[in-house]
Amino acid sequence: MDIFKKHTDTIAIIAAILTSVLWMNGKFNEMDQRFYEIDKELSIVKTVLILKNIMPIELASHEGEK
Repeated sequence: MDIFKKHTDTIAIIAAILTSVLWMNGKFNEMDQRFYEIDKELSIVKTVLILKNIMPIELASHEGEK
């Protein structure tokens, strides 16, 4: 029990750091989900614009295909 008394503040700091890392990981996962949804909606908008002949097909091509 003497070890716990000596290292209580160290354990509290480590626990706080681990908790903050887990919280940040959750926030990054939320941001990834939002970017995925935006990318999905953008592809739908591009498809509709191409089908209505408002946007040329050349502008909708993916940058990695060049």
